[in-house]
Amino acid sequence: MAARDAIMTPTTGTMYPTASKIFIEGGNDKERLNYWDSVHGLNMTPMKERMVNELTQDAWVEVVNDKNIITNRAMLIEHDLNKCKDEELDFEAPFELSLRGDESPTDDAVEVHQLVVSFDIDFSVPRTNVVSFSTGCQSNPTHWKQTVLWFDPLHNCPVLHRKSGDILKGTLRMKRNTENHRAIDMAVLWETKRRSEDGSWVRRMDGVLKRSLIA
Repeated sequence: MAARDAIMTPTTGTMYPTASKIFIEGGNDKERLNYWDSVHGLNMTPMKERMVNELTQDAWVEVVNDKNIITNRAMLIEHDLNKCKDEELDFEAPFELSLRGDESPTDDAVEVHQLVVSFDIDFSVPRTNVVSFSTGCQSNPTHWKQTVLWFDPLHNCPVLHRKSGDILKGTLRMKRNTENHRAIDMAVLWETKRRSEDGSWVRRMDGVLKRSLIA
């Protein structure tokens, strides 16, 4: 962006990529938890507490299989990279997630173990073919992988009931760390809601999730 502002003018050149979009979706990784129930025939369930403690310390960068994604993929924010300002890179955005339709209809109560953050990129200028790629779980993995924010699946994670049409609503705040320029602080204020008989939404669960991503 510093080079863009120093070199480009409103009528010459373009920034590549030209646009970026940041997305969020919910995942369930019960296989990682259930693994400890029988490790080569040994019951090692006490290890779940230690594993969860490690998973919830910071944000993780890993490839999340689309089979573990249980909600829609919602866009948080879009940046026009030819025009956005530095201060816009620290942002706060609302989101709303509901269970995907391809999940088993018999599995009514579904735990959301993690929030998965990814981005899409566009290379688009007038009179050219648009080229895009995605780092979402539904696309071929890239070296950026995905950023994973774990809830505590043993003590406090959102649970969505399919038959009741529950939704997970929240606000994600992403901000650069003031002490470490290679770190990004993320905070999520979340709640699950269910529509009542009179049509209003009723809060069922809520919480706050705070994680840091160290680049």
